[in-house]
Amino acid sequence: MKTDLTSFEGFAPNSRTWVYQTSRNLTESESMELKQLAGGFAAEWKSHGAPLKAAADVLYNRFLVMMVDEDAGSASGCSIDSSVQQIRSIQDKLNINLLDRMDLAFLNSDGGLETVHINKISEAFEHDALKEDSIVFNNMVTSKAELETGWRIPLMMSWAASRIKVA
Repeated sequence: MKTDLTSFEGFAPNSRTWVYQTSRNLTESESMELKQLAGGFAAEWKSHGAPLKAAADVLYNRFLVMMVDEDAGSASGCSIDSSVQQIRSIQDKLNINLLDRMDLAFLNSDGGLETVHINKISEAFEHDALKEDSIVFNNMVTSKAELETGWRIPLMMSWAASRIKVA
């Protein structure tokens, strides 16, 4: 299971970033297939006919991360639309959902990755599945710099903190 960001070395800090969380943990072979499909698209990704410096990787067997180096060329609205079409195609091929943003992923006390529906975050906190210092994944990051510093963060520093009551 890959957990580092080495695939994006050499990309500028302002590189545009998209994080898609799968609806379930993937097997190693499914992760490799997802990376191959998304990476193939990234290698051919164009904006107004011009190639983009883009890459894709699968992290934690759960997240597809796609990145475009904005210093080398910007993704246009049409090129972003084409990436979403590709994501939908990959979903169908692999029988997964990459566009549902209703689950919060976090590392449990054993370091395993779990998810909880946003409506159940408070309940998970009350039952100690989530703690104030639990590492959660903020999939709303939009740049490489944010991915490096604000993707894996403690629960209390995330948007999800507003969904819990601390005694």
